[in-house]
Amino acid sequence: MLDLLIHALVHSKNEASDDLLLQAVRLGAENEQRRAIAALLRRKTTRGLVGLVSLYERLPEPLQAVVLENIKLFHHALAEGGRSRETPLRLAAMRLIAIGRQGKLAYVLTENLHSPEPTLSNVAAEAIVALARWVASQTRKLQLSAPAAPGDAPFLPPADDGSTAKSSTEARTPYEQLIAERPEIEAAVARAINVHRGKHSADLLRAALLLADWPGSKTLAILRTGKHGGQSPMVRRLQQPPESEHLPAFLLGASHGQLRSHFGSIFSRIDQAPVLDALLRKTHWLKDHQLQVCLHQVTRGTWWGLSELRRDLDRRDSEESGQVGEWIAASGLHDVEQDERMQVLLERIARDEEPAAAKSLGARLRVLRLAMRRKRGTSVQLLKMLLSDADERVMRMAAREIVRRRPADFENVLLKIMTTATPSVRRVIGRAIGQAGFENFWNRFDRLDKPTRRNAGRAMLKLLPDAIPRLQRRALAGSVEQRVKAMQVVQELGLAEQMQDTLMQLCADANPRVRSKAVTVLGEVPTIPSEPLVERLLNDTDARVRANTVEVLEARQDAAFVPVLAQRALSATGRERANAIKAMHRMKVSTAGSQLMNMLRDERAEHRISALWALRQIGWWQLLNEVGRLAKDDSNLRVRRYALGVLKTVADLLREQKKDAG
Repeated sequence: MLDLLIHALVHSKNEASDDLLLQAVRLGAENEQRRAIAALLRRKTTRGLVGLVSLYERLPEPLQAVVLENIKLFHHALAEGGRSRETPLRLAAMRLIAIGRQGKLAYVLTENLHSPEPTLSNVAAEAIVALARWVASQTRKLQLSAPAAPGDAPFLPPADDGSTAKSSTEARTPYEQLIAERPEIEAAVARAINVHRGKHSADLLRAALLLADWPGSKTLAILRTGKHGGQSPMVRRLQQPPESEHLPAFLLGASHGQLRSHFGSIFSRIDQAPVLDALLRKTHWLKDHQLQVCLHQVTRGTWWGLSELRRDLDRRDSEESGQVGEWIAASGLHDVEQDERMQVLLERIARDEEPAAAKSLGARLRVLRLAMRRKRGTSVQLLKMLLSDADERVMRMAAREIVRRRPADFENVLLKIMTTATPSVRRVIGRAIGQAGFENFWNRFDRLDKPTRRNAGRAMLKLLPDAIPRLQRRALAGSVEQRVKAMQVVQELGLAEQMQDTLMQLCADANPRVRSKAVTVLGEVPTIPSEPLVERLLNDTDARVRANTVEVLEARQDAAFVPVLAQRALSATGRERANAIKAMHRMKVSTAGSQLMNMLRDERAEHRISALWALRQIGWWQLLNEVGRLAKDDSNLRVRRYALGVLKTVADLLREQKKDAG
């Protein structure tokens, strides 16, 4: 029954329906008030909405929120209420304009500034300042990309038929609302401060300074508008140290309002704590080129000496100290003088204890960014300071920037920190200067004696963390000589165990020289099993590879290899056969002597020469008679010469023994 009555009242064209619904709002319970307000919003009559404006302050908070969420429906009602002859209604309308942020109705507030009643003019001035403060704070939030406040979508009261009442306008984002309302508010304040002459001038000036926070502001344009009533008050206020909320107007007045000389006189007192604290909050304004010109004109930064800087930093935390660095960088000082002040600043940041570590890191990163913004060819002293930073990330970025700039002595600067730097920093330095250091060692390797090049190689490994990957690339690519040389470096520097995977890969190379050297180097790795070596011995097509494999097996002294060595002692290749006999003798195999005798009597001259080499290596002088026979009667000249050489060696050995005995 009640729903039918509300439905009839909503669709009635009689003004008495508005009076009845307003009476329900005055006297009813909260639930009844909610239904009556929903009916008034559906009727959209000026009479009903004006009455609702007058009752706004008496409503509970949830119902006040309903009114604010549908504030666009009250446009005509607020305009009419703000011009009403009833003082309470005019006061309620002006307050609701400010609370509802209705910038398009700001002209209603300016009209009330001229009211002879102090109550009305005071409320109008307060409402104008409230709108200006909302515009300034909302603009700041949007500039900082602050998330939108929850509850942007309007809450609508239930309609009389049980459904939800719809707002007359769609919900707007904070940005859309600001763009729609701000121009009207700026125009109203600029007009009011020009026309109005009275006790509310201070409030209007405050509102004008709050809105002068971007170059296109209508209130900032007052500074460039001749014969404007608000120009003189704004200029006088901007000639004084700024308050924190007026700082954007102060900075823009310096760069856009022809107040540069006044700006200089205020900025020269930057060592005063209140002024500096307010300026530090607007460090991002330094990106304005015109403002930097202002800074350069203020005695080129002499406003801040080292002693004043130390005193000021003592009362600041790390975050503010990093902001001070922004002003130093924009002051126009010479690089050397800036470095002196930055060193003081870094010393102050380094004093922070563990609880402030995050802020300290942020401040050091800010200083690093300042150093990176400098032009090429300027001082890198600040970057050198940051190379000794406690945080690995700062050190790494400073090293990269020095490498990018490449000052005259950057190699020596970076090499000095190689031994104490973290692995990631060493990798950065190694990539930058490693190629030159590695190439220098590589080119001089063949010209150095073994002890010298071994020491040089160890120093290269300590300074260049990527030396092993560089050697791996040389061993796997390039000419045969380069690959063999790379394996020689690996062998002499004792890197075979670290590169065993690469050596195993080279054991299957297409070139026999590479395979032969790879087997020799790989045999020095004790962790490599013998089975792959035996497989290479039995299956490789090159005799040199097989001979080197036999030497590796000899060094391992494993009795399990004796059958394989005995088989190789009958090989068709002289060197392989001689190596197998020598290995069998070292393993004390009884058949080694007879195998060597058979080889000395072999029909092939190459085998007899290899047998003489094995005899010299073994020192088995029981077979000297056979050596003498070869030196005297052998048909091959090379065999006779080699045999004579063996006999001469034995004679020299006996002569030395007699000399030592005598």
